[in-house]
Amino acid sequence: MNYRDYITIEPNKRGGKPCVRGLRITVYEVLEYLASEMTEAEILDDFPDLTREDLKACIAYANVAVVNAVTPPTAPPITVSFNVAVTASCAEISPRTTRSP
Repeated sequence: MNYRDYITIEPNKRGGKPCVRGLRITVYEVLEYLASEMTEAEILDDFPDLTREDLKACIAYANVAVVNAVTPPTAPPITVSFNVAVTASCAEISPRTTRSP
């Protein structure tokens, strides 16, 4: 199935969202109906302009959209550096001595 034969995108219709055969029914709406567990028969009864092929085209379109989705880049590793200045003179450092009993 070539979804391009069924799915159209027109800038002035439904905000440029992909629609079924130029109708005012978007691919997203069809997918929402399917995801909400409406049966194919229920969708076709509610929308007599749609065909079984239209429903399959919506699923094919969604598949291509998911496969071609751009994965957001991962965050770059965080580099942390410390600048520590330690100054001490020999006079400030004295050995600790203990006496044994």
